[in-house]
Amino acid sequence: MNLVLNTLGASIDKETIIALLPDKEVEIIDTADMNIAHCMGCNQCWLKTPGICAIKDDYENILKKLVKADNLWLVSDTRFGFLDYKGKRMMDRIMPMLNMTIGFRDGWMRHELRYHALNIGLLYKGAADQALLEDWCKRTAANIGGHSLGAIPLDATSSMVQNSKHSTLNSKPTHIVIINGSPRVQKYSNTDKIIHTFAKGLEEAGITWELHNLSSRKEWDAAQEAFINNERTIIAFPLYVECVPGLMLEFLETLPKERKQPAEISFMLHGGMDEGNEFRLCERFLQGLPEQLGCSYGGTLIHGGSFRIRTAPADQVEKMVTPYVQMGRLFAQKGNFFSPEAAKFTGMEQYPWLVRKMVSLLFLKKVNGEFEQFAKDWGCTRPLGDKPYSE
Repeated sequence: MNLVLNTLGASIDKETIIALLPDKEVEIIDTADMNIAHCMGCNQCWLKTPGICAIKDDYENILKKLVKADNLWLVSDTRFGFLDYKGKRMMDRIMPMLNMTIGFRDGWMRHELRYHALNIGLLYKGAADQALLEDWCKRTAANIGGHSLGAIPLDATSSMVQNSKHSTLNSKPTHIVIINGSPRVQKYSNTDKIIHTFAKGLEEAGITWELHNLSSRKEWDAAQEAFINNERTIIAFPLYVECVPGLMLEFLETLPKERKQPAEISFMLHGGMDEGNEFRLCERFLQGLPEQLGCSYGGTLIHGGSFRIRTAPADQVEKMVTPYVQMGRLFAQKGNFFSPEAAKFTGMEQYPWLVRKMVSLLFLKKVNGEFEQFAKDWGCTRPLGDKPYSE
């Protein structure tokens, strides 16, 4: 069965959608007027109420249908060559379909499935990077055990090339605007811990910095103002369903494209898995994003393994984030993330076969055990692999 989430509302009729799908057994849900919030990254659907989202809105009815679907089609508009925030928000909320526990599948480290494999397809409107969207479908489907159904344009204005305009600033930074793009509240944000550790390196070099958190909409106006009036901005955030969080996309759509002075945007991207390949699609998107906002690109600092910042003992967390101090020092010297040291910071692109075996037997058993214990301490009374919507 095909489940279609239509974020475009009445601007596209059901007959057009059905005509583009190979299987005509279709249920279409018009999400345009539904009450659906952004995923806030709280991890409750993985660690406290397994399989059940903490946000009580209309998305729970979608989840109940997803567990019975074979194919999920998203109908979305586009911005910056990618999904717009309304489309990305739909996909970010799919996380209860997976478990917190981690294993290797198809040679890659992935979250284990809670239900069955789900195939992913996209019908999109507007100018976009076709290759980027095709790759996004493949990666997203692979993470939920399925295969890609393809990215199909709805109009003729679909072709777009993501160009990267590298830094044009020659002066060393004196002040940095840092935006925390994580939807998780600052108190519990892994990104916040990374930012403050990175900033120690900036402070050692005498560089001042200011922080704005997108998890609080009260800070959006100040973040926009800081972006407009400063020449260097770093946006730090966790990987969300193969790209940037929907909440961050919504904020980006509010930023002006025209600027009166040269400016540069750099990025700090982190995620739960350790392998560098996990981040490459998002990195491609980020390379072309600054130019669309009237800025040059200052590079992307990438590092994995950040899930455990939330669940590991304090002494282990300190070891995990301490390397960011040196990255802060390097950014203070160069003003960007194009150094060899920053490139090496990502680590291994993919675990070799023998290493995967060792990691599965030793490290992942320990990590998954930490998740189980954290869940128990957090008051979870059900198995992490529970299937609350199974018949």
